[in-house]
Amino acid sequence: MGSGTQALSAAVLLAISRSSLKNSTPEVILPAFGCPDLVAAVAAQGTRPVLVDLLPDSPFMDTDKLSRALSDNTVAVIAAGFLGVPEQLASLAGICRERDVWLIEDSAQCFPPDCARDPVADCAVLSFGRGKPINLMGGGALLVRGDHSAIAADALTRLPEESLNIDLKWKARRNIFNFLLGRFGYGLLRRVPFLGLGTTVYKPLASLCRRQLPDGLVEAGILDAGARPAIAPSYVRELEFLKRRGWKPFMENTVSGKKGAGQVTLRYALLAPDRATRDKATEALTGRGIGANAFYGRILPDIEGISGLLRGSAGEFPNSESFADRLITLPSHEDVTDRDLRIIAATLDRITIQHKK
Repeated sequence: MGSGTQALSAAVLLAISRSSLKNSTPEVILPAFGCPDLVAAVAAQGTRPVLVDLLPDSPFMDTDKLSRALSDNTVAVIAAGFLGVPEQLASLAGICRERDVWLIEDSAQCFPPDCARDPVADCAVLSFGRGKPINLMGGGALLVRGDHSAIAADALTRLPEESLNIDLKWKARRNIFNFLLGRFGYGLLRRVPFLGLGTTVYKPLASLCRRQLPDGLVEAGILDAGARPAIAPSYVRELEFLKRRGWKPFMENTVSGKKGAGQVTLRYALLAPDRATRDKATEALTGRGIGANAFYGRILPDIEGISGLLRGSAGEFPNSESFADRLITLPSHEDVTDRDLRIIAATLDRITIQHKK
């Protein structure tokens, strides 16, 4: 597909096409904290996004609240993986099967998709955009379970098709992006305020198209992702002391091999005790040359342009708000060194001691 967002919107299109709704607006359930592209993908199909709060200190949707959010108009639930941590697909699949709604695994930030191990989702979405686990400078993929192939073929073959050419322009863009990912390039970008680096914005999705990729390109991206060194387990070891100071390393089980072994970690994330500590830590780490950030920074209803598309208000999602307020993410690309890890640990050690005093 032309992008990961387009692939997700195509998944919603399939969910609508197999439903029996006639005169009602279809609804799709998604987490209250996440990328605004989730909303764009749903809204592009004339479908109403319905938000569900997270579990405390977790990127997973609260399954009890999810069950209550289901209605006769629900056609799909989007299970969005976060920074390499897949959603609880097995639990969500049971709920979806009971109500005959589609389960869509949004694996834009995870690779491999969790349903590659157990195909409980009806379909899965991959993103090949900049900064994603498989970076092809754009594009995405929709993976549809075999028993839905007839539905998929009927709907997707009607979409227009384009081709991607790996030319000098594409290679130049990729080289520039890789440079800007590095310490020096990222530092230069942060000094240009009008670029809005790290700003989360909502962009409506205008159209869908299929994309033909050159032979071997996706396979090369997969091999590249698998060859990256695993930095996240080192974070678990170096930042162990933060648990005694009220921090929540919610990714610990995933990256230490207890769940989702082999996942590519987009960034390493943890939750500070409160927003003030998170903000101080982010500022201090940035001052030391470490690319720390709060990621989205806000829940979906608080992002400009989204609230009018939603059912419900921001006050209904306290766990999501707490997650957004306390989240800090740290780089986990291959250029992170042992020295960087020591700087991060020492900086957070100093910040948390000061906060305690």
